[in-house]
Amino acid sequence: MSKKALPRSSISKEIAEQLRAAIVDGRFKIGERLPTEDDLAQRFGVSRASVREALKRLAAQNLIRARRGPTGGNFVVQPSYEELAESLSGAATLLVGLGALGIDEIIEARRSLQGSCLELAVDNASEDHLRDIEQALARQQDPALSDEAFCQADVAFHRALVDATGNGMLRFVMYTVIEALIPVTNMIVTVARERSDIIATHQRMLEALQKRDRVALRSAMDALLDYLLAKFEQASSMRIREA
Repeated sequence: MSKKALPRSSISKEIAEQLRAAIVDGRFKIGERLPTEDDLAQRFGVSRASVREALKRLAAQNLIRARRGPTGGNFVVQPSYEELAESLSGAATLLVGLGALGIDEIIEARRSLQGSCLELAVDNASEDHLRDIEQALARQQDPALSDEAFCQADVAFHRALVDATGNGMLRFVMYTVIEALIPVTNMIVTVARERSDIIATHQRMLEALQKRDRVALRSAMDALLDYLLAKFEQASSMRIREA
């Protein structure tokens, strides 16, 4: 990192980008403490306030975390799949709300991306994976769940399916897809959706996975997505009539 003049209008952003680049290319390792605010301010030739704002940007990206105490400071952390996915799911929800993403695109993305995980899940699912899927399905069957809680259980079910692939890169990609697209889909079809239908299809998927039946598992997944698409169309018709 070199000391250079920074535009006053984007000082904090420029500092954050340079620090982020240093983290990404390995100059700062996971678990390593960053220089103090005073040291960074001297390196960049800026105020501590500008450095502090830059550090807040990095914390919002889940790249650093502050610790208090004599040995505290700002430490580089490894973002979790969940944290990264959460940061993208809000963007996907916004795109849907603005009409930039349609339900057909969402269903197509889930069919293609999530469907590709089913083959690996059949090959690699362990007893622990199956138990996690069963527990997520059991949570969905609680009649006292709110719509929001049911959606969270839905996310947990499909996350557990992806975990069963045993592939870290797929988990990273699919956590983002699941977090972003499943809540959006559920939000859209809540009016017309019957929970019992979702649960029954999830039960079919679990049983197919337990039997290592690839065809039945993919068929159940396709049936789930076809159901969601049909319910969206039904919900849209209801809104039009009400309007």
